[in-house]
Amino acid sequence: MKNLAVKIISSALVLFLITGISFAQESGTQTRDQKKDQLKTQDKVQDQDQLKTQDQSKDQEQYKTQDQLRTKDQNQVKDQNQVKAQAGNAEQTMLQDQSMVRDRFRTSLTDEQKKILENKEMTREQKRKAFNESLTEQQRNMLRENQEMRKQQRNEFRNNATEEQQQQMQQSREGTRTQSGRQTRGR
Repeated sequence: MKNLAVKIISSALVLFLITGISFAQESGTQTRDQKKDQLKTQDKVQDQDQLKTQDQSKDQEQYKTQDQLRTKDQNQVKDQNQVKAQAGNAEQTMLQDQSMVRDRFRTSLTDEQKKILENKEMTREQKRKAFNESLTEQQRNMLRENQEMRKQQRNEFRNNATEEQQQQMQQSREGTRTQSGRQTRGR
């Protein structure tokens, strides 16, 4: 009986050891699986964090770019306004100068020159010829000065005109040429 009890106890011990080993193996496998799952979860979280960080960086860069563009546009508008103001001031000054030259010229006209201009019997070409012959050197200088200012204004206007305005001027010139051609042929 002793042998039988020893055999039963040893069988129970062997079974107990086998059960313990298989339990240990199963727990180790579960622990490994849990660790793998944890690592996968951590990797996903890290990837999501990286994506969020990248998205935030992109958003910040876009905001910076938008702010820079907005600032650039505002600066351009300011510059354009300054240029317009300067051009307006220069134009006013030029107009005042031109008006002064015109007034000086008118006051310098003699009675004889005024009569030539008011004469209804002379043709335009006759008036021009007689008037030009009667001009003094000082009056000729005033006329030249006035012509130079007008040329300068015309050039400034053309240089500052927008593309649309330049197209309109071109169309206007072409229309004027066509009309003057018709008038000359019709005579």
